[in-house]
Amino acid sequence: MDMKYDAQIYRPPKEYKSLLLQVTNGCTHNKCKFCGMYRYTNFGMESLEQIEKDVIEASQHPYYSKSKRVFLLNGNPFVLSADRLVQISNIIQKHIPTVEVISCYASIKDIENKSEEDLRRIKEAKISDLYIGVESGNDEALKFINKGNNVEEAVKQMSRLDKYGYYYYAMVLTGLMGSGEDKAILNGRLTGEMLSKVNCRGIFPMSVTLVPGTELWDMYQRGEYIEASEYDRLIELKTMIENLNPSATALLSSAHNSNTMYIKGIVPLDNKRMLSEIDEILKEATKEEMEEWIDRRRINL
Repeated sequence: MDMKYDAQIYRPPKEYKSLLLQVTNGCTHNKCKFCGMYRYTNFGMESLEQIEKDVIEASQHPYYSKSKRVFLLNGNPFVLSADRLVQISNIIQKHIPTVEVISCYASIKDIENKSEEDLRRIKEAKISDLYIGVESGNDEALKFINKGNNVEEAVKQMSRLDKYGYYYYAMVLTGLMGSGEDKAILNGRLTGEMLSKVNCRGIFPMSVTLVPGTELWDMYQRGEYIEASEYDRLIELKTMIENLNPSATALLSSAHNSNTMYIKGIVPLDNKRMLSEIDEILKEATKEEMEEWIDRRRINL
């Protein structure tokens, strides 16, 4: 297909079968210390004419013409106004009526800037699945990485999504604060406690990986930041799960290549089993052996 895409695009693993539709370029915040995804891309919006052109082309493709899911690109399309998001949804449903769910990345600030009526209208327009870079339940960590929101704001905005029945997925980062088991335990506990206050449909842990050109990389090069060990990262993941007890069940999956180990289950129902799997790894491997498992300089994010 000859649809319009930026040279570098990103999508969650869950959207591997979805039609990818570019509606924005870059990220409006673009200030997180660890992130190099849109570092050199200015934020912009695709025209409705271009979006409709791409949707029409997809509607003529033998695979995508019957799509059930559409994932809107790029960094945070939920920043768009409710009117524009509804217009995009209408274009999609006009040409591909089989679509049941439209999903995209969203930030806490994007949600905060939507009125109650906005959230209702957007959800009714089938834009109902959101991926949110929550990163951590530790205010110190959020401030350190220039996230642009605090924990209280994150809980408040995710609770608003709960009110309207959105499916949303919290992406969290282990290893944010760098080396140290004490930091890992604190971050894990606070993140688990935060996510227990809301009803995410999914919790997707990833792990900080230094990317050249980012602030965190520069700090590392100057000796101002020491990376968390693989052991630290596992301890943080374990502690987060120990403190996860939401009122509704949620999928937890570490199916991302930045993670030290793969684990999957339904919290809180599978907490005991997942913790047992982590404990088995911690018992069988030394800290030194764990460092050999992943070459973080070769990870392609």
